[in-house]
Amino acid sequence: MRQWIVSGFLVLAGTIGLVLANDLPKSPGSTVDRNPRQAASRIIRVAETENTQSGTAKPSAAEAVIKQATGVLLKAYTAGDAKAFAAAFTARGEYIDAKGTIFHGHKAIEDEFATFFRETPDTTIEVDFNSTRSIAAGVIAADCTTRFRQSSMTPVVVGRCQLVCSHESDKWLIASLRETDATSDMSSHHAQVSQLDWMVGDWIGEGAQSHLHFSCHWDESGNFLLREFSLHTAGTKPLTGTQRIGYDPISHRLKIWVFDSAGGYSEGYFTHDGDTWILRTSGVTPDGRITSTTNAFAKLDSHRISSEIIDHVVGGDPVHDTEQKLTLVRKPSSSVERSAQSDRRQLNTK
Repeated sequence: MRQWIVSGFLVLAGTIGLVLANDLPKSPGSTVDRNPRQAASRIIRVAETENTQSGTAKPSAAEAVIKQATGVLLKAYTAGDAKAFAAAFTARGEYIDAKGTIFHGHKAIEDEFATFFRETPDTTIEVDFNSTRSIAAGVIAADCTTRFRQSSMTPVVVGRCQLVCSHESDKWLIASLRETDATSDMSSHHAQVSQLDWMVGDWIGEGAQSHLHFSCHWDESGNFLLREFSLHTAGTKPLTGTQRIGYDPISHRLKIWVFDSAGGYSEGYFTHDGDTWILRTSGVTPDGRITSTTNAFAKLDSHRISSEIIDHVVGGDPVHDTEQKLTLVRKPSSSVERSAQSDRRQLNTK
């Protein structure tokens, strides 16, 4: 239960559970699997999370659709095949470049990219999916960050793109692809982190033998959310720790850093799929094992947050938590609690 209550809290806390993974037995002869990113002279990377030895968690239906449609597009891009690139769009699909120029239909898109591939044969691009969502029956949208290079000798240019995919003729195709300069729509760090400002306050989650408390507030700069947590389990020393949530201007995603009193640490990124936030973290347990966790969480209302463990791996071994869902409840503020106590006293005197 001690392990589960914190693991469930990972949806909000990052990888606090990595210290509790220290309670798990080590596999005989187990080693840490470090897989370095492989280099290539010409590569397209569709990345949703950092690579860890745990593998990739099962994507949502919207994520799977976007990856399928975009995978076809990027395969054509890395091959320099303008005809196949255009065929990844619907017949009336559109491509809008960062200057706002619209290329409508297969022929216009093919002609544009035939010229582009001819002039920049060594071009590469990386695409990170920041969010995906279903916006209508047979229509799915995604917001992405791109990293483009004309060649290995030129600097990386960071941009943004919005994708809309449509289900036509029994397959998913791109109906619209719009590129924008990342600096043109860059919001302040505070505005980005404010997407999670409903976490501010004091919260509690309780299990049969454990109870978890955390307090969240803005730092003095207004650019980071700071959180302190404490886990109390019968018969064990309380586990405490701190977290910092901020905006990463390189990945254009919300990022979390976690440090706990037992010596564990971790970091990870937030993405959102409609009303659900996904937090994927990786870190190191106090005894040196690599751990990773994927959680989904959502704001139920102003006083409750739901969370669910999707994937939890320690030292390369999957951890099957006895329970995978947790509801965190907001503690009443001091003024609200005093008012409630006053009301109860008045009722008792009647």
